[in-house]
Amino acid sequence: MTTATTRDLLLEIGTEEIPARMLDQGAADLRACVEQALASEGLAATGGRTFHSPRRLAVLLSGLPARQADREDIAYGPAVRAAFDAEGRPTKAAEGFARSQGVDPSLLERMNGPKGEVVGVRKAVAGRDTLDVLADALPVALGRLAFPKAMRWASGTGPFARPVHWIVALFGDQVVPLTFCGIASGRSTRGHRFQAPEPVEVGCPDDWEGLLVARRVTVRPEVRRAAIDAALADAVREPGCTFLANDALKSEVANLVEDPNFAIGTFDPDFLNLPREVLVTAMASHQRYFAMQDADGRLLPRFGVVANNRARDMAVVVRGNERVLAARLYDARFFWNQDLKSGIGAMAQRLPQRLFLKGAGDMAEKTTRVRDLAAALADAAGLDAAVRADTLRAAELCKADLMSNLVGEFPELQGVMGMYFARAAGESEAVAQAIREHYLPRFAGDDLPATPAGAVLALADRIDSIVACFRAGAIPTGSKDPLALRRQAIGVLKLLADLGFKGVTLARVLELAGLAVGDPVRDTVFGFFRDRFHGILTGDFDVPADFANALLDTRGDDRPADVITMAVALRDFARRTDGFTDFLDNVFKRVANILKQADDKVPGWRDAARAQGLLDIDAGAAGALETEVERGLDDARRAALGAYHAAMDSGDYDALLGAMYSFRDPLARFFGSGRDGVPVLIEGDEQKRLARLALLYRVFSLFNWYADFTRISTR
Repeated sequence: MTTATTRDLLLEIGTEEIPARMLDQGAADLRACVEQALASEGLAATGGRTFHSPRRLAVLLSGLPARQADREDIAYGPAVRAAFDAEGRPTKAAEGFARSQGVDPSLLERMNGPKGEVVGVRKAVAGRDTLDVLADALPVALGRLAFPKAMRWASGTGPFARPVHWIVALFGDQVVPLTFCGIASGRSTRGHRFQAPEPVEVGCPDDWEGLLVARRVTVRPEVRRAAIDAALADAVREPGCTFLANDALKSEVANLVEDPNFAIGTFDPDFLNLPREVLVTAMASHQRYFAMQDADGRLLPRFGVVANNRARDMAVVVRGNERVLAARLYDARFFWNQDLKSGIGAMAQRLPQRLFLKGAGDMAEKTTRVRDLAAALADAAGLDAAVRADTLRAAELCKADLMSNLVGEFPELQGVMGMYFARAAGESEAVAQAIREHYLPRFAGDDLPATPAGAVLALADRIDSIVACFRAGAIPTGSKDPLALRRQAIGVLKLLADLGFKGVTLARVLELAGLAVGDPVRDTVFGFFRDRFHGILTGDFDVPADFANALLDTRGDDRPADVITMAVALRDFARRTDGFTDFLDNVFKRVANILKQADDKVPGWRDAARAQGLLDIDAGAAGALETEVERGLDDARRAALGAYHAAMDSGDYDALLGAMYSFRDPLARFFGSGRDGVPVLIEGDEQKRLARLALLYRVFSLFNWYADFTRISTR
């Protein structure tokens, strides 16, 4: 709301229809760029919000001051030692700086600058009218906007998401004069392209939304979404009939229209003989229609459509959409029948015609690699003979549907159609399900395979893709990952965590995929997985970053299920145990540091201690443990052995961490200051030094297999 000292800013960029997927982020980026530009000028709004529709991006900021505040600028010059000579007279450097600032050298001040004590000049700068600041700042802000795909038009104008047609820039009731993409700003906006195409003048920012609503444009996306939800709910009048839940489709459709108008169409019930997924995909993914089902989950020959135009006779709109869908479904039925005649076996034989990746062979070669890896994984996981046979048969057919007509028309149905083709060919249901499941999970939050065969096949397919791509040099860089290898690596880790197979560690998987220790590709692939695993631990399980590093440095190539369990146990123990991280940082790390120093200063001590049996983790207090403090520490070690063996055998990690924390006082006494402490790296008595080093080694060995606790910080 405009006041005597503040005003509202409205900036609307009117365009051709912007793709729905770009609108949400585009509007958010517009606000961020404008606020950043204004903040650099000392201007801050008290509030604001974004708006968008297919033909516009807009931001409204409220409570901007009408004028910048006066300020004092400081210009830093040369260092004091270079600005004055021995007699304190200004040097040429000082005089040159003063001249550049338009002041007499006598006005230079000594001050602390970014690089130490320097001379400088203070200048009082009067604030400018915000209108003038906006005229300079807004074009810069708009120039910073970036889109996944941008256009140029006319004689190279742009880039922007789509060609710009008008710009509304109002500060209060005044137009902010600017030009962007060849368009001068003004106060003229436009309503719905068909229902209210005439330009309309906006008096001030408060009037803008109401003017557009009156002209059939809803500029708030959440209002459009709510209207679609209400229309879908109102349209279901028959008991038990519902629209398929599809929040992503609702949000997309809300970004495709400026004035949602809902209607229901029908299609020939004979099309219901097609696979359910074909019908739903044709309606939702291709036409942005809402499929309808009965109380038993069976599809109905009806669909909901949201139009962007309120016609005088909506039946005309419905008939047009019915004809479009019918054409799509006729094609789908034709492809379905042709694919059934061909059969999945014939499709598999055509796989050499399709390239997987240059340098990594065709799809037939990939299928062979996946089958061999699936066989090795099935053996490592201890699958029974029947499940193993189903896995290998599914592996032979899992990519065959890529050669089908239906998947060519509906690529998102790969795997799903393979399941139907396998059933039609008489394959077992286990094989058909494994073919479908081997693409799971497709995205974050997606279902994981429900069958062992599907899970092993999904794992083999992803591992092969990652290893083959890395060997071929197709490695993700920066934000570019055209083959979605990051997503596939996350899928591998989640599959391994979910499988729970005892013999399937990440290290074993990489070995079975042909990446032996010492292979440089293995190190690169392992680092790739480690980064993804770190993100899973910190993002999905709220494990602190240093805790994740501590676990992954030690257990990163182990079973992901174990690593996750251990990381969560460490996280929870640290949260509920006062002083645990302080103990690690201030006490336990000293053990590691002393052992490291001993390796440098007393080479060969480990061999000597091992020869005397002093490094056996279960050994008693062998050696010359003379003091009560030493014996107390060894007593604590022996008391912790039970927790150590329980953690190794049954995974009782909480008890192990409790045992580790029980060393707080014994270690603190051992490292006590002055006469109270026990010196370890002593001179003159090698046997005593060896016994004390071995004692610390036995203590450290109880826990260092769990994680590299030296990576955990209290800062």
